[in-house]
Parts: sequence; structure tokens; C-alpha cells
Amino acid sequence: MSGTAPSIVTTDVLRQDFADHTYERKEPHGFREAFVSGTAAAVTPVEHIGEAGQEVDLPSPGPVTSKLKVLLLLIEFERIDGSTQLAQAPAGLRSRDSRCRSQSSAMEVASRDTTSLRDRLLRPPIYWLFHSWRLFGYGVLIPPLLVYQPLKTLAGIVAYTAVHRQRWWQQSVHRFFGYGASRRHRIVNEHTDVIKDDKRYLWSLHPHGLLADGWHSLIARNLESFADSGKGPPAIGRKIALCFAPVIQHVPVHQEMYRDLCTSASRRDIVKWWKTADTDPALIPGGFSEAVFVNSAERKYEYSYLKNRKGFVRIAVEEGKNIVPCYTFRQSWMYRTPRTLRAARARLSQHIFVGIIPFFGWMGTSMPLTDKTTTVVFPPFPASEYKPDQVDAAHAGYLEHLKKYFDLYKGRFGMKDVELVFIGNDFKDDDWAARALHRMGLLSSHVVATEPLPPLRPPRSRL
Repeated sequence: MSGTAPSIVTTDVLRQDFADHTYERKEPHGFREAFVSGTAAAVTPVEHIGEAGQEVDLPSPGPVTSKLKVLLLLIEFERIDGSTQLAQAPAGLRSRDSRCRSQSSAMEVASRDTTSLRDRLLRPPIYWLFHSWRLFGYGVLIPPLLVYQPLKTLAGIVAYTAVHRQRWWQQSVHRFFGYGASRRHRIVNEHTDVIKDDKRYLWSLHPHGLLADGWHSLIARNLESFADSGKGPPAIGRKIALCFAPVIQHVPVHQEMYRDLCTSASRRDIVKWWKTADTDPALIPGGFSEAVFVNSAERKYEYSYLKNRKGFVRIAVEEGKNIVPCYTFRQSWMYRTPRTLRAARARLSQHIFVGIIPFFGWMGTSMPLTDKTTTVVFPPFPASEYKPDQVDAAHAGYLEHLKKYFDLYKGRFGMKDVELVFIGNDFKDDDWAARALHRMGLLSSHVVATEPLPPLRPPRSRL
């Protein structure tokens, strides 16, 4: 609201304003909503609205027309003070106000119905396209297009290369896919009191999923998560940079959302973010090896490929930074993957930096079998309290910390009977394919078990 002197308006003018329906076309969602969202906090109550011809003081119109402002003010009087103030206005004025509010309610209902119909028609195909393309579904189109339309296909690739790092392109694509992204993914942070604004952290995301699926969907719905002027993902409260792989900055549907806040997981790239004013690094320690163990059919164990992953703990200990785990419950159930040759595929994925993961979603598509996931922010693990020669103890302590809070929250977020199991390079396959390949001499005994193995427990901390 402007701070200028109030306008002087009479009730005769008010009556004429009610008779003019121009404002109805300007505010299709109703006057009460417009008032509350615009200038309610700045309005000074009028002591008395008198009979016809009596002058009353009203605030200056500000960004809206005086006719609309007058009408909003009268309705607000009725809402706050019952019918006391409005009852003193002329009867014709009250009758017109009642009809206008009835028309406003009808317009609100019609608007909601139109929006609902639009969502039912548009969201499903965009939802499918989002999940298909973020899992590289467009890749199957490129070879036939190169065969049948080589020049146009190459021109399209060149055009994308030219514009894909432009902000207008990234924001447009982000907004488009965000419209279709599921609203069922949630993020919960109940530990803001122990995550201090004046401290810097290393954020670790668990589990990997196929491609951080629940996390990606959350970011898709929040346009400002990685914007230059944004404040980070929802419930995080600060900017974070994803230390995944540099190529992500050029991968469609990913780079449009992560933008410039995505680098490699090397020590140099992790540490450089702590030298910035307001951005913390985040990584997924399990990597593509952990992605191999995504499986909606596995409801007894949740596999975390961290048993031999000590590098991120070492960096945190040596740099004096605590680690904040973020766990996405039910993310491993979003897709079905084969249980065969998991140990072999995990090792191969680790070496070639690409997940060897055949996956199946709803009816064999890229759409997830469930998108009801919850990302929970755990309390920080005090890695800064360990000395550089205590990395092994710090790693063991981190695994205990992760399992403790997984067990604490799993009942609330749909994984009550699931046990978190830490595995690593000592995991062995015991499926029919692994045994057959082992008998043929194509797989060594390092990755094949001759009998089923019990689940591995996290090591106990020595502290």
C-alpha cells in the first residue's frame, strides 16, 4: 500500500461503484481472495460507513482501481466485524455486495473445475515424458532419426547444444516438467535446530536409486531449488551443489534443473564449494554400484553400498566438516530390476561409471511403480570430531548413525519391516545365472557364492 494521503469517497460513489461491473472481469477469482492476498495488512479500519452522502476515509488505491478497493474494503468489514459495519451502508449497497459475492463463489468453482480438467488432460503425458526422458528414453529415438532424417536430427542436436545452457531455456524446461512431476514426493526436516546456519556441511544422499529418483522429482517441482537467486531445495534451507558427474551439466532434463550447481565428486570439486559464501556440496556415496540393488520386489532388505566407501568420510574428517545424511524412504521401490548378477554388475558399474541396470516401471515403462517417497533429513554426523588417522572409526560411526535414524523413521514412512544392510565388494551373487557362468569359467569365485550368504551387519564403532 502506498503511504500517500487517503482518498475521500462518499457512499453515493460507493453505490455507483457497485453498479459498475468492470471489476468483475478484472478479478475472476473473487474480491475477498484478491483483498486478502493484496492489501489486507495495510488497510486502516473505517469507524463508520454512514448514510448516503456521508464522507468516509479510505486508503489510497495503490496498484488496483479505487472501485475495486472500495468493494474489497466493504467485504472485509463484513468478514471481520460480522455485519456491523456493512449494515450501516445503504440497503441497495448490501444487496449488490451479496450478489457480487455469490457470483464470485460461482466463478471460483468454475475456475477450479477448469483447472482440474486441464490437469487431468495435461499432467499424465508430461508426467510420462518427465520420467522417460530423465531416464534417457529419448536415446532410443536418436538412431532411427539419424537414419531417416539425418540432417534434421543433426540440426536439432546442434540447436539443443547452442541453447541448453541458457537460463531462459533451463527455466522453461524446468517449469514444463515441474508441472507434470508428482506431488506425492515429500521432504521432511525435523532437525533444523542442530543444523546451524553459521556452519558448513557435507550433505550425503541415500540411497542412490536409479538416478536419485525421488530427489529429482522434488527438485522438478521447486523451480528455485538451484536458481542463482534461490535458497536451495525445500526444507534444506541453504544452497547445495550436487557432486555427481560433470556430464550431468549437459544431460537433458537433468541439467535444466541442476544448472550450474553440479560438478564431479572429486575431492577438489567438493572442497571448492566450501570456499563459496553460501553453497555446500552434496553427493551420493553409494554410486552406481548401489543403484544395481534397486528393486521393488525386495521388501526385506534395503541395501546400502557403503561398506568400503570411506572417501567421503575422509574428506569430511580432514576438512573438519560434519555430514548431514538425507534418506529417501521407498525410493528403491520405484522400479523393478533383475536380481541376477548383482555383484558382477555392481563392480562393472563402479569401473565404467555407468549403471548396468535393466529396469521396469509401470507396465514396463519408465513411469515409477510408486512415487510415494519421503526424503528425511537426519541430524548431522560429527565427522569433525575425528582426527585424520581415525577415518576407519569415523566411517564405522557414520554407518551406525545412518542405521540408527533409518530405524527411527522407517515405520513412519512405509518401510517398517525393512532392515538396512551395508554391503560392498564382498557381496557375492547366489543366483542361477551367476552359478551357471561360474561353472562355465566366466565368473570368478570372488563374485559368486556357492551357498546363500547371511546379510552383512554394519561394523561396530571402536569409540
